Amino acid sequence: MIFNLLKIRLFYECRGIAMVRSVTSNGRKVMWRCLNVVCLSIYINMISAVNILFNELKHHRASILRLAQQATEASVAGSVKVLGNSQMDVYYGLLDVPVLFEEVVAQLPVNSERDYLHWLAEGEGYRKIILSDASQWILLRGIEPGQYVHLHPARYSPHSMRMKATTLKTAIACLVCLPGVAAPSLEQLNAIRNTLLDLSPVKDIAQCHHLWKVIDLLRKEVGC
Repeated sequence: MIFNLLKIRLFYECRGIAMVRSVTSNGRKVMWRCLNVVCLSIYINMISAVNILFNELKHHRASILRLAQQATEASVAGSVKVLGNSQMDVYYGLLDVPVLFEEVVAQLPVNSERDYLHWLAEGEGYRKIILSDASQWILLRGIEPGQYVHLHPARYSPHSMRMKATTLKTAIACLVCLPGVAAPSLEQLNAIRNTLLDLSPVKDIAQCHHLWKVIDLLRKEVGC
């Protein structure tokens, strides 16, 4: 945090110098304007939240909840397609995305894309950091233009739950289509999986203990 404040301070102090010196001779005017451009360039190249690649709908409960609250029975199948078909770790702690990004940037010991990638290479291609709530996060190389800091929760981190994408899709659809239903029946569950999500049916409701955990995790915030 202190380092970020210093970065911002450097930028504005350089701008202030440029404004003061611009009233002097032409030679100095050009010199200080050049300094201003250099400082602006340094500021732009500094790592910030815009450089973080983070899939909120796969890894952040608050964002998943917003999706569930905005979806309808007609739209939920399309909304959950972005979750893919793999496993994921979903963070359910109290750090919202802007605060999360702020803490991540503050922990980085480097301040440019080149240095960040070199830092990752020294750590065998990834790094692990711990944030203020003891949650653990993995940093990788992002492949999107300008988003070279790829972030996701560490596996089995505090304040996170590991789950299959199909389980999360089913849980979201249950919240949307069966509001207030604490424990869907086998028929209700399979109607959602088959009709809406195009997933294979569940053979035994007793196999759904992890699904109930995911639904309970989401219900705590939805208020169902």
